[in-house]
Amino acid sequence: MTTDSSRAGREPTLGELVALATRDMSLLIRQEIELAKAELARQAVSAGLGIGFLVAAAGLGLGAFIAGTVFLGELFTWAGLERFWAYLLTAVLYLAAAGLLTIFAVTRFKRLSPPERTIQTVRDDIAWLRNPTNGSNGSARARTKPGNAGAPPAPAAHLDDGPSAH
Repeated sequence: MTTDSSRAGREPTLGELVALATRDMSLLIRQEIELAKAELARQAVSAGLGIGFLVAAAGLGLGAFIAGTVFLGELFTWAGLERFWAYLLTAVLYLAAAGLLTIFAVTRFKRLSPPERTIQTVRDDIAWLRNPTNGSNGSARARTKPGNAGAPPAPAAHLDDGPSAH
């Protein structure tokens, strides 16, 4: 990009260069925002269709569950139980299965813990932002990172995994 002053045979001034850089940066940011809007719109349509398919599948699954319940009750009736006992037995079996699933879920929830590494790195970042010239916080963070060699990478490292829009 050339300016009127650079065409006249002289170098552009620092002010002109800053103005050009500001204009170009503004244009770049606007274009990135438009690209993000277009990508999000496509993803929203896809997510909406996915949700619709899941709702339809859930409705069909509920119908199948009801039919299976009737089948199981009738199977117990066919095996010789009175109809009300057969359906009571079916309900008890479902309650027992629900109880087992609840126990499994509770044990899984008890295993959950807060994201310790993320919390620590955010605390380190905040400490560094409060006092960026203090080398101790930066070196503490540097010591934390290499020590995690066997651990999975931080979420920020996944930004390079996808296709780039640039």
